[in-house]
Amino acid sequence: MAKRMLRRDVLRGLAVMTAAAGSAGALGGCSDDEEAALSTDPADRARVFPQGLASGDPKPDGVILWTRCVGAGALEVEYQVATDEAFADRVAEGKLTATLEADRTVRLKLTGLEAYTTYYYRFIADGVMSVTGRTKTAPAPDADVSPRFAFASCQDYNGRYFHAYRTLVAEEPDLDFIVHLGDYIYETEGDPRFQDPTDERKITLPDGLPIGTKEAPFSAALSLADYRSLYQQYRSDADLQEAHRLFPFVCIWDDHEFADDAWQDHATHFNDAKGDEKDTDRRMAASRAWYEYQPADVLYDADATFPEDLQIYRTLRYGKYVELFLTDQRSYRDDHVIPEGPLDTDVAKFGENTSLGARAFVLKKGFDMKESAAKPTMLGDEQRGWLLDGMKGSTATWKFWCSETQLAQMVVNLKDTAVPDEYKDLFYVTTDQFDGFRSERAAILSELAGTKNVVVLTGDIHAFYAAELHADFDAPKPAPVAVEYVVAGIASKSLEEIIESVIAGDELLSSLGLLELVPQFDELLLEAGPHYRYAKSRANGLALVEVDGNTEIRVSLLELVSDLFDKNGPGELARTVFRTPSGASTIEKVS
Repeated sequence: MAKRMLRRDVLRGLAVMTAAAGSAGALGGCSDDEEAALSTDPADRARVFPQGLASGDPKPDGVILWTRCVGAGALEVEYQVATDEAFADRVAEGKLTATLEADRTVRLKLTGLEAYTTYYYRFIADGVMSVTGRTKTAPAPDADVSPRFAFASCQDYNGRYFHAYRTLVAEEPDLDFIVHLGDYIYETEGDPRFQDPTDERKITLPDGLPIGTKEAPFSAALSLADYRSLYQQYRSDADLQEAHRLFPFVCIWDDHEFADDAWQDHATHFNDAKGDEKDTDRRMAASRAWYEYQPADVLYDADATFPEDLQIYRTLRYGKYVELFLTDQRSYRDDHVIPEGPLDTDVAKFGENTSLGARAFVLKKGFDMKESAAKPTMLGDEQRGWLLDGMKGSTATWKFWCSETQLAQMVVNLKDTAVPDEYKDLFYVTTDQFDGFRSERAAILSELAGTKNVVVLTGDIHAFYAAELHADFDAPKPAPVAVEYVVAGIASKSLEEIIESVIAGDELLSSLGLLELVPQFDELLLEAGPHYRYAKSRANGLALVEVDGNTEIRVSLLELVSDLFDKNGPGELARTVFRTPSGASTIEKVS
């Protein structure tokens, strides 16, 4: 008993509150009688802890714990951490304060824990005890541990349900952690291009930036209250709450945590029709809300200006075999090479104030010439140097680059289709991903050519892909440099569905007969991209990584085959499994 109490005291001393919401208060837990009097009624829990609880960024000696508590004024929040679900062996406890300043969120950086150990935690506030969360620390850097983890992306709340999480929890109860690659929220509430809100499943914004037309009005998040409201509504989902309750998350952002196809603190909602959409206050509000609602081990500086207020690129070491490199591909990137405003016949951009021909459906030969002259960066010099130095110097067997946007060249070949002659060519699907920064991609992959076992895990594009990566996709060398596995969206409209919607809504694209080509999209993609080993552009789901020591990794693309529009529909995942042997940088389909 004395040893246990000493360990608890040490942990108490190391537990720190890093959020602006408050600081660790007087320590000491409830008595047995006081705990027995606490409410565990589901309605009370939903009232006081409406977003549930979460943990994230596991380290060998600690983890971030998170919750949000709702009540009148500032709330005293007690936390308890134990090695058992009954909380008989408590290793840390104390009190925090949930204040309006941080939207009643509390964040606890707990250290002094044992490596690769499961812990249970809970919070108490306003006479109510939360559900019990489960988390797991990382193994020591030299530990012989082969982890199993999931990765996910793109979870649009509008009209769709998060059944993929429900099924993952049921089928993979012993995962080590989940990586979320961004688009955790969507800043819009009814963008007709890709959102389908319903009466039961829709987003509302307290302020909002009007974007849509008079015939199809919708808004995007503009204020801190808007972005906070989005996280509150998304985190009300029971399946997402359960995934957070059971597994630590490792999160980065992509564009929709701020604005679609954003770069730095610039949005692109109006495609230059209203001039440059630079809005630093809006960007900082989005960043602050992300920090308040994600259990990430990062530092937020409320006195700094974007991008110094929050840096999210970081590493996470997980035993001797795995190191994660998490990048930020929005905060430091240059503008898109082709302006959205004017016409540009060099890239078949025949419309004004449109993304078509600028960052979507872009003529490859015209774009490549302009990109080569501009040499834009997605990562920025400092982050790119950090990434390359870290991956080349890593002692882990497998170096996982957790990337928001796809590296593999994504071109469709229209040369042998029935489109008009001037469109019988190669087109980039989107230059918002690394195809729009191909010079930097080539430089990165060239420098990583001598580094073994580089694996890129990617989201963003709403499709499943598996590809072998080359520094020059137009003149590839015999051996790939790395491999990339791309996950479809949890609940976002698939890439093929978005393409259908865009074509149907554009008079020029419709006149070209492109709608009839959509069912052949994957075929056209594979024809122009022999580096792809798999393509499924009409799908939803998530993915699973299984590490087998120094031997191989297996990646399962888990496609949701049940109805994600049905609130009560059962989740069902179909598995397509691939392997990458150590030292090969190749992809083999297993089943």
